[in-house]
Amino acid sequence: MTPTPALPLSGGGSARRTFILPSKKGGMKWASALALIVSILLAAPAFAASSREPAPPGSLPDAPPQYTQFSAAELMRGFLALAFGSDLRIGARPRGIRRFDRPIHATVVPGGSIDRSAAMLGVLMEYAQKVPNLHLSVGHQPDADVEVRLIDEKDFDAALTAAFGRKIAKTFIARTDPQCMTSVKSNGAGEIVHAVSFVIVDKGEDVFRDCAYHELLHAFGLSNHDQHNPWTTLNQNRMVGYLSVYDRDLITMHYNPRVRPGMSRAQAQHVLPSVIRGLGLTAR
Repeated sequence: MTPTPALPLSGGGSARRTFILPSKKGGMKWASALALIVSILLAAPAFAASSREPAPPGSLPDAPPQYTQFSAAELMRGFLALAFGSDLRIGARPRGIRRFDRPIHATVVPGGSIDRSAAMLGVLMEYAQKVPNLHLSVGHQPDADVEVRLIDEKDFDAALTAAFGRKIAKTFIARTDPQCMTSVKSNGAGEIVHAVSFVIVDKGEDVFRDCAYHELLHAFGLSNHDQHNPWTTLNQNRMVGYLSVYDRDLITMHYNPRVRPGMSRAQAQHVLPSVIRGLGLTAR
């Protein structure tokens, strides 16, 4: 999920390749005890999300419910945790916001023993419809900005080796034992130039759907994971399998015109409150 050394681009400049991790899924005095409880409460993150609802129509029967109302602080916390950093670094540390700064063309490369091409196209179209600022179109372009490659589990290691070389693939597999994976190339300005997601199709529909939604968030620029966040599919301890309101809000913030590629964490913290207000994300 972290960049290798700079790669040359055909148009000049350089790109960084980022590897994204997959979805896997006694005798105390009362006064002292009270002080300890207060200390714990003050130190713990304040999760106050509300409006709990069932998983949206079309989700798998065992899909978890979701919350649909969040405070500005909860949205900012999630954004800053997921838009900056990565779990696995190979080479230089990525800097700043990374996202596409042009309309995005995506394609599905069929493969594997189970045909899930139509389902994957449906996931892409859902992102296009629910996050208009992605300016996402889906087709069969050979020069697509985002490629989603569908493969069987047994072919996963070979696919990574073919795409990234034996040394990098071996390091990645040894560290992460991945099920699905996304590689993102970005230039020095933080603009994503290409993303490739590998999604396994033969480990059940629940794994496929979770990987499909999870890996696209990475492909669009939310590069990190957060195992302490109870609402995002980018928490690897959860299996979600749909585009939750929380994740939709985060990617909508990510592609707001005021959030620019290369923007630092401090710059993002400065603009996010007005972005959240302008989008009406806390007024539903």
